[in-house]
Amino acid sequence: MNWRILLASFLEKLRKIPENPSERLTEIGLKEEMTFLDVGCALGFYSFSAASIVGEKGLVYALDKNSNLIEYVAKKVKNKEIENIKAIAADATETGLDAESVDIVFLHLVLHNLEDKELAMREFNRVLKAGGKLVIDEEDLMPVDTIRKLAEETGFKFSRSLRRTIQIFEKI
Repeated sequence: MNWRILLASFLEKLRKIPENPSERLTEIGLKEEMTFLDVGCALGFYSFSAASIVGEKGLVYALDKNSNLIEYVAKKVKNKEIENIKAIAADATETGLDAESVDIVFLHLVLHNLEDKELAMREFNRVLKAGGKLVIDEEDLMPVDTIRKLAEETGFKFSRSLRRTIQIFEKI
């Protein structure tokens, strides 16, 4: 394992105290039996909590374009014998997922890093089920109005905000 993954893993343990991923995921409406796409999952900080929430009949896609991170997540999934997480090495613009197969697409500190934001947003719209949710939290890295404009231009309707920086959109 490379030193960057070790450092990130250590920092994620510290991050759980103030951030509480299970609480945040419940707030956005994640429930049992849902399908959840964690875009830019890194080491799976949200993916593993999501897997606990969606349960045996739900599914979590942990997606990241960095294959080293996906290998780490896949190994952790295997070691912990978790059956409802699928680790996918792919770009956000081409997830490889079926159309209308996901209930919630979740991006935490990811959108600002995407090269083609519009193409990625169109892909999120494609994979979301009718009435599905797109959840974006950029923690002030992108202006809220810029995120809203991009979402609205790619087939989403603003639903609500949480904690000032979390924007929730619905597929229309």
